[in-house]
Amino acid sequence: MVEEDIQPSLEQPKIQVPQPPPQVIHHHRDRSGIWALIGVVAGFMLPTISCGMLTLITFIGLTIASSSSGGPTMTSSGFGDAVAIVRVQGVISASDDNVSGTGALSGVVIADLEAAASDPSVKAIVIRVDSPGGGVTGSAQIYEAVLALDKPVVVSMAGTAASGGYYISAPADYIFARPDTLTGSIGVISTFINAEELLDNLGVQETVIATGDNKDFGSYFNDLTQEQVEIWRSITNELFDEFVRVVAEGRDMSEADVRELADGRVYSGRQALANGLIDELGDLDDAIKKAAELGGISGDPRIVRFDHNPTLEELLLGFSTSFNRTKADEVNELILEFTSPKVEYRYIGPQ
Repeated sequence: MVEEDIQPSLEQPKIQVPQPPPQVIHHHRDRSGIWALIGVVAGFMLPTISCGMLTLITFIGLTIASSSSGGPTMTSSGFGDAVAIVRVQGVISASDDNVSGTGALSGVVIADLEAAASDPSVKAIVIRVDSPGGGVTGSAQIYEAVLALDKPVVVSMAGTAASGGYYISAPADYIFARPDTLTGSIGVISTFINAEELLDNLGVQETVIATGDNKDFGSYFNDLTQEQVEIWRSITNELFDEFVRVVAEGRDMSEADVRELADGRVYSGRQALANGLIDELGDLDDAIKKAAELGGISGDPRIVRFDHNPTLEELLLGFSTSFNRTKADEVNELILEFTSPKVEYRYIGPQ
């Protein structure tokens, strides 16, 4: 019997060691530079945004306050008797309300004049005119308001005070103009546009159904007939006669003398002084001194001015209009502006 050597096995049993899960490596981009840039921009923007919000809140507050007052806001400095300055700046147009807008709206000017007239501390009024004139009705409304004032009125003409700008100045107690002021232009003007040939080239045709031959008076599809020219001339002459009367009464001149000057031309301040249309050469400061003298103020007068902040309703309406306004609206307004027949006390030349 062979005896086998039994040797112990040196091989150890394998032990399964659990392995850790594979690492997921996330690659992060360094955004510190971006955040730093955002921080810098925010640092610059926050004061601007804060100021903008403060301005908006202040403006809304002032707007609400002005809307409740229902009229112009008077601003002045100091105490004592005052001279009020009322500005007529830009093209004159008719307005029944004292709302803010573009140009010299008659409603705004009249509101300022009435506010000055009702203030017992205001002893005289200076009307600062820088206008080529404008609509007949707006000019007449302002003229009537000036005529109704029971306080001394001095006009100070700036660069231009022509046609309607002179019309509203004529009833003043005293008129100043600069040597280089353009004034006068006593007359009436109407403009009609005939775009028939242009519209034909564009293929635009018009069909008119009217109750009379003159119902489409001034249509830009046709020239005026001789009868229509005479009709419009009679209106123009009537308004011109009224202009001559206004100047004659305001400047204490005969109508014959006014008609010699009233060929529509403008005059420099020096020429206007020579022909009696103004009283003296001078600027705004000279007019204020004269107004103080006429108002019986001794020493330097307190100056009262008028501000017109839009009402809250106007502000909101303005935002609404700006958002809803289209190019078509602008074109339609432009067409109406150039094609609607009107008569004006207006200087058309260079200013």
